Amino acid sequence: MLRAWIAECGLHCSMKVGMYIDGRGPEVELSAWGIMLSDVTRHVATALASEHGLPYETSLAQIRQSFERELLNPTSEAKGEFVEKG
Repeated sequence: MLRAWIAECGLHCSMKVGMYIDGRGPEVELSAWGIMLSDVTRHVATALASEHGLPYETSLAQIRQSFERELLNPTSEAKGEFVEKG
């Protein structure tokens, strides 16, 4: 659903959206994205605990705070375009 990388001092990503909408409605798609982003967050917190000794719960809380802050007040605009592959 998502591939993300940093290049040229910025975030680049490739997304596939709408995988779960067909016949099930947008609520299923929205829930799937929430689950995926939550899973990624837990993996990052686990990696920081394992590799750098940072407490898992503290890392998770700080990532969540940063996530919410960024949603409310973005540090950069999301730009780009959506291309449908045939």
